[in-house]
Amino acid sequence: MSDLDLARRHAPIILFDRAEPFRPDTVGYAVLQKPGPSPTFNRYLNLILPDGRRADAVIEYALWTDWDIQHLYELEHVWSYVDANGRLLYAEASAHGRYGPLVADGRVTARWERPVAFAEPGKHGMHASPDLLIAHPVFHAAAVRSSGPQCGTSGLLVGEPIAGRLEKNPRRDGLANAFLRRKGFVPSFDFSHRWDANQARWCRWDELIEAIPTRLEAILSALEDERGGRTVWAVLFDLGDTLMIESTEEKDAAQTTLRAELFPGAADLIRRLRSEGILLGLVADTRPGTYKNVLRQHGLFEAFDVFAISEELGCSKPDPRMFLHALEKLGIAPDEANHVMMVGNNLARDVRGANALGITSVQVRFNDRYPADPADDAERPRHVAESCAEVYELIAWLQEFSGQ
Repeated sequence: MSDLDLARRHAPIILFDRAEPFRPDTVGYAVLQKPGPSPTFNRYLNLILPDGRRADAVIEYALWTDWDIQHLYELEHVWSYVDANGRLLYAEASAHGRYGPLVADGRVTARWERPVAFAEPGKHGMHASPDLLIAHPVFHAAAVRSSGPQCGTSGLLVGEPIAGRLEKNPRRDGLANAFLRRKGFVPSFDFSHRWDANQARWCRWDELIEAIPTRLEAILSALEDERGGRTVWAVLFDLGDTLMIESTEEKDAAQTTLRAELFPGAADLIRRLRSEGILLGLVADTRPGTYKNVLRQHGLFEAFDVFAISEELGCSKPDPRMFLHALEKLGIAPDEANHVMMVGNNLARDVRGANALGITSVQVRFNDRYPADPADDAERPRHVAESCAEVYELIAWLQEFSGQ
């Protein structure tokens, strides 16, 4: 029997969540007949099994998926241990950079000499049974968070086995994260989608690893092209009297805000923009503790991709360094600033600073605490909104106007 025939005989079957948007499409295989390092995973493969038996060979399956719900580049693994007659003795699978046995109730989870695993919704880490994913509150909550509020957080993944062969930078991370946030889903925990490795593309493990960087470059290029057709790539927000109602602040003795209320619709606006693949930044003249406390109070801290905070940067708006810091961390070049919006209430700080760099300025008029009339043309906003709902409608209109 050839190595390929042996590998196909014991190829894994993976059961995915019914709502899962991403599944493997390529299998890289290797057959090892003596102990040694894994070709594609950071581990040593030993033919001695936990019960003392010795396998004649171990088959490594590297399961390639372009995406998991948090990053671009996903490679999970299954290992089938077989005897001299080609019978399955034992199996293992990977999860979050580690690995464990595919064993439930003392038996290898298998059908027809083929390992069976259950994949975590969104993250694809594999387990012998769905029980832990469904019933354990930590695993259950983690799956919901990673597939929804925390999807698209890690950008481009460039770890082993392609370390050093692909550049990771803020622009590429932003492209990947923006795409993934449009793929967020609510896990059903109904593991009814059966994925059969034998129905995927196959190649040797070395061919797969060699092809991955080129494939990722092509995906990133396509994401660049897609984003180039949109008007709004990122939205920057002020904090006080833009998202946060300053009159509701409760402060400590050092004048750091401990808690405050948000304007109606502010939290929904942030979450909705994020879910539509728009990168988010906070550009604010405030104390570090203030923005952290308020955003965490309302569950919004992790929604932002960048923070440009006056006391952390040593400057304040309208200093261009505030805005340029945000652009740099988002991977957006200064000559692309027209694809960025700045939403703020202060004409002299928010609007003047944005206008000077070509950022699309939006003045919000939620109260009468600051001047509503510009002192000169440099303070004249491109757009004005009187509610968070109007801010969203403006962005949606601009995107629709660009053909998206």
